[in-house]
Amino acid sequence: MIVVPASAPVFHSPRAAHGLLVVGEGATVSRRGALASLLRGEMGNAIVGGGVPGGMPLIQLSRRPGQITFYVALPPPGKHHNVRRYPIAVAGPGYRGMLTDTSTRLTGLVSITDVAPSVRSLERGERPSIRSKASRDPLARLASFDRRLQRAHDSRVAATLVLVGLLIVLSLAALLTRAPALCRAAFLVPSACIASAVALSALGVQQRAAVVGVALLGGGGALLGGALLPPRRPLAVALASLFAFLFAVMWVRPEWNALAVIGPHPDGGGRFYGVTNEIETLLLPPALVLGALVGVRFLPLVGLTLAAGITASRIGADGGGLVVYLAGFLVLWLRLRHVPALRAAAATAVAAGAALLLVGIDAATGGSSHVTKAVGGGPGSVLGDLGHRLHLSGASIASTWNNALLFALGIVALVVLALQRPRSALLDTYLVALAVSFLVNDTPTDVAGYGGFAALGLWLLTRSEGTRGRLE
Repeated sequence: MIVVPASAPVFHSPRAAHGLLVVGEGATVSRRGALASLLRGEMGNAIVGGGVPGGMPLIQLSRRPGQITFYVALPPPGKHHNVRRYPIAVAGPGYRGMLTDTSTRLTGLVSITDVAPSVRSLERGERPSIRSKASRDPLARLASFDRRLQRAHDSRVAATLVLVGLLIVLSLAALLTRAPALCRAAFLVPSACIASAVALSALGVQQRAAVVGVALLGGGGALLGGALLPPRRPLAVALASLFAFLFAVMWVRPEWNALAVIGPHPDGGGRFYGVTNEIETLLLPPALVLGALVGVRFLPLVGLTLAAGITASRIGADGGGLVVYLAGFLVLWLRLRHVPALRAAAATAVAAGAALLLVGIDAATGGSSHVTKAVGGGPGSVLGDLGHRLHLSGASIASTWNNALLFALGIVALVVLALQRPRSALLDTYLVALAVSFLVNDTPTDVAGYGGFAALGLWLLTRSEGTRGRLE
């Protein structure tokens, strides 16, 4: 492992494999934090500990090349916005073309946390997580990929504002008119926008065109769905198709999802592919509605299937989502079945066993994520991971005044909806699931903010359709 300037000739050599290195997680990065992450195989977060991870170094830097040598460039001294990828090259037998990384699943993109473990694996003669694949012009492809990452980053705020704006407009229209079609449309906005963003990414649409496309396709799709998809069967089929489409894309073409203007943030180091806490929160209401529509008999099967997709390392890779979704479906099943306390406790134990089984199946089939690693480390590792997430959540809320304000507004919205009468099993279930999400996820502002908007759409749907006996 050798650290060299970004201008070093090795980063243009045809005799090496090349990639883009993500050096930190959070809004800012520093050379000190990046170097610590490089040597320790752990990524620090800018909110906690200044971006410098703890633990002991796994490797040491070298000055002379070896049989296989990792060359990396790091940020200059001081703090910098985390919007730039740095070159990484690996020279030696078996390394040509573009680098691949099992943690990112995006050809050419490498996480700094996988460098030290890969060096250790090669020293022991094991298969490393950083490998390579043939490419005719890797440097040109990396330059194009880097531009697309930047464009996706620059468009996310606008796309998020479009989603929130559509939610507000259609929710107000539904409140004023009480039209069932508009209530369904307000509920379908997040699903329509997420699916539109992924479809536009698959077509290669970027930046402003992608944002405009999300506005037109997301808003139009929600209105069309509201008009043509009344419960039970039409809406159930549409929601099942939504999850089938998203899970298939995440499994087969993860880059379509990763580079969408609504979705993961691979450029920021926090989530390279799969389901983010934002998406997890927005997709839970349609998941619960789908469970209610199929009926109590098939609800456990729907819950297990969706939870498996959310948590599988090759699909959603969201460990917190596993707990949140299973908790949500468990509460919904208990509410709809009116189960007594003793059987409710037994059902809770079964759900916990199902969670462990899903994680075990994921690990046994070659999956690897922070969840499989935590569970594999035993109860102490799980509790330690949970404690770290709670600490990070608290620090995230207090990090900026706008984070604290958005979190507070989201909580107020959720409390107001919780006090509405008559009560709804679906809404109560979603609120319980959000409470669980605050415990197991580390982005409370996203959970509170997006949860408040999604809960409003769910409340409008249940108020409109529940009186007709079409839900619950």
